[in-house]
Amino acid sequence: MGCRHRRQWTYGFLSLVTVVTLWGCNIRGFFVRYEDEPVFHGANESSQQAAQQQEPAVSPAEGRGEAVYRQICASCHQPTGKGLPGVYPPLAGSELLQGDPTIPIRIVLHGFQGRIERQGKVYNGVMTPWGNVLSDEDIAAVLTFTRSSWGNSAPAVTAEQVREVRQKTQGRTQPYTEAELKQPL
Repeated sequence: MGCRHRRQWTYGFLSLVTVVTLWGCNIRGFFVRYEDEPVFHGANESSQQAAQQQEPAVSPAEGRGEAVYRQICASCHQPTGKGLPGVYPPLAGSELLQGDPTIPIRIVLHGFQGRIERQGKVYNGVMTPWGNVLSDEDIAAVLTFTRSSWGNSAPAVTAEQVREVRQKTQGRTQPYTEAELKQPL
């Protein structure tokens, strides 16, 4: 391979890596536009206030959970909860999310790693632990939101449940694997 061809291949490869990285980081408005994102026509306050008044009313806990989800979780699991096939697993329809509440609490607190299969797709990655970032109330709110969104219908998670799991798992330093999550707490 000549020097010129090697350089072209290298530039092409680096361009591809850059595009994939930016796509994975979910640079809003550049690569991905979501149907449920509000669009403000004009920068004046009255148009923004009008758009906010059209949003459905939610309880403070529901609003907090959705806000945490959009800020932290949606870039991987997507605003629709459907994830990215083969990259990030879906939360919509997730039995793991809707079952024993201590399982998703442990995942959010300490992260997750390893191979799993969901809805016919294989995933093998690492989920970041958020226990040092999110409060018990934030974790309860976001899990309550995800357990009742996108067709999911599981009971709410309380801050007290999160606090109990946090105390029982406080010495944990590694993300959970699926096999470990099947073991009782």
